[in-house]
Amino acid sequence: MAAGVREILRDRQYGKLTELLYEDSSVIEELLRELEGGDERTQVAILNVIGRYGFDNPEEVYPYTGRIMKVLNANPELKSEGACAMGNLVFKFRDKSGEIMPILAELLRDQDSSRRQDAAYALGNIGFNFPELVEPELPRLVAMLDSEEDDEREAGAQALGKIGINSPDLIKDYIPRLVDVLEHAKDASCGGIISAFGAIGFHYPCLIQGQVDKLIGYLESENPIAVKNAVMALGIIGMSNQDLIADAIPSLSKLAESPDKELALNAKVALAGRS
Repeated sequence: MAAGVREILRDRQYGKLTELLYEDSSVIEELLRELEGGDERTQVAILNVIGRYGFDNPEEVYPYTGRIMKVLNANPELKSEGACAMGNLVFKFRDKSGEIMPILAELLRDQDSSRRQDAAYALGNIGFNFPELVEPELPRLVAMLDSEEDDEREAGAQALGKIGINSPDLIKDYIPRLVDVLEHAKDASCGGIISAFGAIGFHYPCLIQGQVDKLIGYLESENPIAVKNAVMALGIIGMSNQDLIADAIPSLSKLAESPDKELALNAKVALAGRS
C-alpha cells in the first residue's frame, strides 16, 4: 500500500488519493508516514487530503493529530496549510481545538492575506462548536470584513457566520457588515453567512427582516450549497415567525419535490409550519 500511495503522490493524482482514503481509512497511516518524510509540496498535498477527509470523519483522524502537529512545529512554512487542515480535523474536540488556537491566532495576524484566510476558515469550524475559544479573535475576523480583497472579506464573513449559527448573540451586532459582504459574495462562499442569518433570524427576527428577500433569491442559485443553506435558514426563521417567510413558500414547495432527498426533506421541514 505504501508504494501505491507514494506513486499516487509522485504523479500528483490527489483526487485519486482522496478517493482511496475514503474507500480505505487505513490509508491514513501510510499518508502520515509520507507526511513525516516528504518534501514540502507533498506535505501540503497530504495535509489538504487529510483535512478534507477529517472534516467528514474527525473521529478517525483524531488519534493522528499529535503526529500532524509535530510535523507543523518542525516545518513553520506549513503552518498555513496545516492550520486549515487541523481546523477541519479537530473542530469536534475541545482539547485539540484549544491546542491549535495559538497557531491560528498567529496566522490571523500574518501579513499574508492567504494565511489570514486559512486561519479564518479554521476558526469558523472551531467556533461552530466552541465559540468561547474563538471569541477573543472576533475583532480580527470583523476587521477582515473591511479588506480590499474579496476573498479575505468572504473568509472573515464565513467564519463569523459559522460562529453565529450556534452563538448568534456573538455576531448580531455585525449583521449590517455581513449583509454588505453577502451582497457581493460568490454563491460558493456564502454558506456560512446564510446559515447565520437563519440562526439570528430565529432569535432576533427584526435584525434580518430586510434580508429575507435576499435569502429567497438564493433558492434559485445554481450553487447547490447556497440553495441548501438558504432552505435551512428560511426554515429556521419560519419556526419563530412564519409570516416572515411567506414569499418563500412557492419556491420551497417546488424544492420539496426535488430528486435531492436531503434538499427535499429540508424544504418540507421549512414548510411544516404552514397550513
